Amino acid sequence: MFPAALGAAGLEEAGEFVSARQALADGLPGVAGVKAERLLKRKGWTRVETRALATFAAEAWTRAEEGARVLALAEAHDLDDEAFWRGQALALMGDLAGARKVLTEEQPPTPHPRCRLLLAQVLAALGQPAEAREALAPLLTSADAALQAHARLLQSEIDINEGKAATGISATAEDAATRFLRARALLQQGEIAPAQKILQSVLASNQGGERMHHAALLLQAEVLLQQKHAAQAQDHLLKFLDATADSRLWLEAFDLLNRAHQAIKERAPLPEGVLRWISAGNTAQQQPDPPPVLAAATAEFRGHAIYLTAQWLAAEKRDDEAVSLLEALIQLHPGHPRVSDAMRMAMVLYSKHRIDERVLALAEAWRKQFSTPAVAVDFAVGGILFRRGENEQALQLFQNAANVAATLTERRRALFNAAVAAIRASDFSLYQSLLGQLEVVTNAAAVGPESSDSAATLELEKALFLAAGHKPDAEGALRAFIRAYPKHPRFADACLALADWLLLAVPPRIEEARKTLDNATTATDELSSDQFQRIDYTRLWLSDAAGDLKALVTAGAEFLKAWPKSALVPEVRMKIAGAYYRLEDFANARTEFEIIARDHPDTAQGDTALYFAAMSATSVMSVEGRTRALEIWEDLAQKGGPLAVASRRQQALSERLQGNHAAALAALDKVLAMKALEPAQRLMTICEKAELLLLLGKTDPARLDAAADLLDAFLSDTALPFFWKARAGFTLASIHHDAKHDTEALEACYNVLSAANMTPPTNPADYLWFSKAGFFGIDLLEASRQWEAAARLAEQIAQRAGDRASEARERATKIRLEHFLWEGPAPTPPKVLEFGGSAEEKAADKAPAKSTKKKAK
Repeated sequence: MFPAALGAAGLEEAGEFVSARQALADGLPGVAGVKAERLLKRKGWTRVETRALATFAAEAWTRAEEGARVLALAEAHDLDDEAFWRGQALALMGDLAGARKVLTEEQPPTPHPRCRLLLAQVLAALGQPAEAREALAPLLTSADAALQAHARLLQSEIDINEGKAATGISATAEDAATRFLRARALLQQGEIAPAQKILQSVLASNQGGERMHHAALLLQAEVLLQQKHAAQAQDHLLKFLDATADSRLWLEAFDLLNRAHQAIKERAPLPEGVLRWISAGNTAQQQPDPPPVLAAATAEFRGHAIYLTAQWLAAEKRDDEAVSLLEALIQLHPGHPRVSDAMRMAMVLYSKHRIDERVLALAEAWRKQFSTPAVAVDFAVGGILFRRGENEQALQLFQNAANVAATLTERRRALFNAAVAAIRASDFSLYQSLLGQLEVVTNAAAVGPESSDSAATLELEKALFLAAGHKPDAEGALRAFIRAYPKHPRFADACLALADWLLLAVPPRIEEARKTLDNATTATDELSSDQFQRIDYTRLWLSDAAGDLKALVTAGAEFLKAWPKSALVPEVRMKIAGAYYRLEDFANARTEFEIIARDHPDTAQGDTALYFAAMSATSVMSVEGRTRALEIWEDLAQKGGPLAVASRRQQALSERLQGNHAAALAALDKVLAMKALEPAQRLMTICEKAELLLLLGKTDPARLDAAADLLDAFLSDTALPFFWKARAGFTLASIHHDAKHDTEALEACYNVLSAANMTPPTNPADYLWFSKAGFFGIDLLEASRQWEAAARLAEQIAQRAGDRASEARERATKIRLEHFLWEGPAPTPPKVLEFGGSAEEKAADKAPAKSTKKKAK
């Protein structure tokens, strides 16, 4: 961090501002931020004073690690070096890609040195060491000694991460960060004893802060792993994790613990402590009434424990148990840092057992939740099936991805993989069809004029065939042709094919592709119009792969101006529209999508363009936009294409968000009427319909009867997984309770507990609904003063292992003691007589019960 410049005289004399600066100097940045924001609300400041005050507030909240508040300040006020503060805020919030974008695109031509340092830190965290070094280079000779020292430390850290010798570490500096890096460098060189000595000095020091102390403890575990002491490393990490209430290094710590456990040669059981962490967190987090920060830390810690246990179970080939835990993490901790990894791991396990529908559902959910291009998930899932030799399933997956591709990049890559899978499946007729589509989209199979050099032409055709088939020898064959025949008339075709190959690599080899594409325009004097067009078109993919969306928009506009009659115009417009959408320029995105739908309605991009025109219209947040979006989704749904279900669900979501529950209900009824609806979507849609009926039942009791009938029919399916039985049963109980039919409500709760006797809860998600139904049943029995039955029900719940079992046991004891139902010597009363789990569970249990049942005759 660097201090903000404050030079406004009037502001400097304000007592409250002096107090704010003192608070910041005293290590209370939150207090300083509150005081500064209070001052900002006062009138009478000059523009210069307001800017200085807002910048001070941004610095205070940055030091307090409150990224959202920094962004709010940047939106409301002008800040000095605003891009720096925005970058800091985004980095604090975990949006490193967003921070990189701000720091690279919103900086002045000569950025402040601290912006360079922050950009280098972000790039290093994103795994882009070369770019980080480039950003650091001017700082290594800075006249600012502190800045130069920071830069050299970061360069040394990058060197160590890449396995290189760290030459930038000061030989005289003795601060904690330098000593820590010195220990890492020694460990990398195999000098374990001196590395351990330095680590001990870091741990014994009071300097460096908590994060540095934790990092040193983790490096000690790394030392033990290098010494082949895996069991000791595991014990070391278990102690650290159990004794640490909160840490920024949990992800790294759990990864190390996984490595240590896997490195133990003899088959080791799962540590009991980790299993306890899943339900309750660690020992340091156990407090009767934890503050919100600790509660959030505990929830994150439990998620890490769930993912770690799933990894261990999968390694032991206990896939069903591993998948159950992964699903629990996905459903119960949707914002957890491990959710992306959990979803990908679940896809692998489901694919292994050929549960393709769930793989596809997870892939779709992943695509909606994360900013990484969705094609990466499609490639991961399809690649898993492909490598296992399940070519027909891989082919179907890639075709599905191509049919619903939202951008040209997704469609191009999905079609390419589908063609490769078709070859492996020996479906050559389908391969030819897919190849034709690829030719339209990418011109990958280059066809130039015949050459008089037949041998050279044959080599080129062979290389192009290998590239089209994604054969390992393709790159070598293309490079050999380019080296041997620089004057060949089809030289540019070879360069284009090689550029395509490099862009399709994982990860894309962008700089090599750029040089190859430049080579295509300089090595021969005569290029055909088609070749020039294809070169311009490939440059769009280059900008896309590089993530330079603004350059992509500019290059796309130039292509349309140069080649207005090209068959590639729909694809180019789609790429421009997609870039605007990703830039959140929804007005321009909508315009481009609507142009595609209007001018090219019969192309493969027509329906996708319409769908995203509607998404763009709703993002603008206008009444006209929302109305138009509903019309578009209605048209797409009636067409019955691959986007029909998604369109209906968007209709329902939009209406529900606007409070139009009746319209949302009508949309869900149309979703349920679709034959193409997947089983998992059908179950979820029925539950959503019941919720809407419950909401409508607040003013129309007949809706409650309809909700009860719906769930009765839903629960009549004996093959339902326990999760759905428990969730629907609890909802049905809530419905009956709202309808004043508590006996029927009690029956619904009892049915859930009976179902658990047949198919017990196997994961936290199952147990959550089991416990909700059980405790609701206890509440109903106590309300009707049926004390003996309430105690027995609580004892029945306590027999199921779970994070509320002890609560149920204490509840039963409390009921029996208070109502003189105990047989034999009275037990010691529980220390905590209040009952009811976490704050979240209490809120959920006390939420208004859902809808109704038929009136009692």
